[in-house]
Amino acid sequence: METLFCILLLISLICLIIGLIRPQLVLRFLKGNKTRKEIVLIFGILSLLFFVLFGLITAPPVLPKEQFEKDISPAVEKKTEKENLEKKKLPVEIPPKTKEIQPKPKVYAISIGEVAKIELLQLTPWTDEAISINLPTEWNVYKGGECATKSILARDPHSELKQVFYFSEAGPVYASQQRKQEDRNNYLVFGGNKLPYLDSPLVSPLTAENFLNNFGALASMPFFQQVFLQVPIMINVKIMSLEEIINKPAYATDGKLVRAEFEQGGKLGEGYFYIITVKDSIGLGYGVLFIGITAPKGLLDLIVPSLKMSLESYTVSQEYVNACIQAQNKAVAGILKAGQILSESSDTIMDVWENKLESEQRMSVKYSDAILGSSRLYNPDTDEVYEVTPEFYDRYQVHSDELEMNYLEELPDNKWDYAPLNGAEYIK
Repeated sequence: METLFCILLLISLICLIIGLIRPQLVLRFLKGNKTRKEIVLIFGILSLLFFVLFGLITAPPVLPKEQFEKDISPAVEKKTEKENLEKKKLPVEIPPKTKEIQPKPKVYAISIGEVAKIELLQLTPWTDEAISINLPTEWNVYKGGECATKSILARDPHSELKQVFYFSEAGPVYASQQRKQEDRNNYLVFGGNKLPYLDSPLVSPLTAENFLNNFGALASMPFFQQVFLQVPIMINVKIMSLEEIINKPAYATDGKLVRAEFEQGGKLGEGYFYIITVKDSIGLGYGVLFIGITAPKGLLDLIVPSLKMSLESYTVSQEYVNACIQAQNKAVAGILKAGQILSESSDTIMDVWENKLESEQRMSVKYSDAILGSSRLYNPDTDEVYEVTPEFYDRYQVHSDELEMNYLEELPDNKWDYAPLNGAEYIK
C-alpha cells in the first residue's frame, strides 16, 4: 500500500509543478478558465493527502511502555557487558607510593686476560733443521743470519702487525757521537769503501727505549735489509711502560721490557719488546737480544698468552751448535742459551702483561663502583668482600664499634677481582 501512496504523491507533485507553468495541460477535463489557483488548490490538497497517508502507513507501531522496556533490555545489557570488558582492558592506575630502592646491577664480565688465555691461537711446529719453534698456524715465517746473528720472524699474512720475532743481534748503531764523527771524517778524507753502517742512527745513551726508538732507522739501512728483508720497520714509537730486566748480563748497557705503540706500514700497532743492549770497545752498539710480540693497536692483550707459548718452544739443534763451534764462532755460547733466554723473556712479558691487565681491571671496577655509587669493605677473617652503599660506608667509619663486625677494612688492591657480597645481609 505504501508503494501506491508514494506513486500518487509523486504524480500529484508533478501535476502541481506542470500546472503552475501551463495550467491547460493538466486541467483539460475542467470547463471554464483554467487558473493556477485551481491547480494549487486541487493538486496541493492531493499531495498533502497522499503524504499524510504514506506517513501513517510507513511509521513504526507504538508499543506499550512495558513491551518497549522488555524489547530493549537485551540490547542494553549487551552494551553494558561490552563496556565492562573494555574497562577491564584499560591499564589500572596505581596510586603513587614510595619508590622502592632497586638493587644496583652487578656486572661480572670475563676479563680480556681470561679470554686471551682460553681463546689461544693454534700453534704448529716449524723448523729449518737449525731452530725449532711452535708458531701460529698459517703464519708466514722469515729467517736470516747465522750462528750469533740467527734471527726469525713469524707474521700473520692477513694482518702484518700480528707478529713475533727474535733477533739474536740487531745492529750496529753508533753509541758514541765521537766514533760516528771519526768514521765519517775518515771516509771523507781517505775515501775507499764506505762503511755499510756509516749512516746508522746515533743511539746515546744506549738504553733499551732509545734503541727501540731508533730501530726503524736501523732496519731501513741497506745492510740490514740485505740480511733480513722482511724486518719490521717501526717508526713514531711511543713508550707506554718500562720494566727493568733484573737478570740481564753483566756486560749489558741496559735491559728492559718495553711496552710501546708504533706505526708500521702506515698502521698503528703496539707491542712488548724485550731488549738487551751492549756496546763494543770501539763505540758501536747492538741489541743482542731483541724480542718482540706485536699486534694492531687494541689487540695486543688478546694474543700475548699464545705468543708467549710460542717463544717458550724455541730450541736450537745440537747439530747446528756443533757446526757453529767448528766455524769457531765466538758467540756460540749465546746460541746455547737462546732457548733459555726466550723462555725467561716470555715469562717476563707474561708477568708484566698480567700485572697490566690486573691494574686495568682494578681501575675499571673502581670506576664502575664510583658510577653506581657503591663502596667495598673487606673481611680479613673470612677473606670476603662486601658491597655497601655510600651512606652505610660513611656510617660504618664512625659507628663501627656498635656492630659485631667492627674490624672490616678498606678493600686491598689485590682483592678487587673478588665478587662482592651484599653488605646489608652479611654485616652484623
